[in-house]
Amino acid sequence: MAWDPWGPVLDDLETRVVAAETGDLSALEGWDPPTSVRPMDDEELHRANGILGRQRSLLSRLRAEREEVARSLAATRRPNPRRALSSAPVYIDRLG
Repeated sequence: MAWDPWGPVLDDLETRVVAAETGDLSALEGWDPPTSVRPMDDEELHRANGILGRQRSLLSRLRAEREEVARSLAATRRPNPRRALSSAPVYIDRLG
């Protein structure tokens, strides 16, 4: 059996994607594909495309969640500082 240079690379990438899908987005940081490895065969390319599809799905989910958070924050009622300053202060003990 010949040594498979892409097996460990794809295993590492898939492990990182699984971690990102479960909330550890930092797992995807710092990953670069190797440059000194032979081109992928059809089976490796199929596996790599499957991982890419999962990454795209994760990205889509993150974008949707970010948009939902942005809408939620935009809908949050914010205090109006001018309204708070528009009335004069009321003092209980006023010497007259």
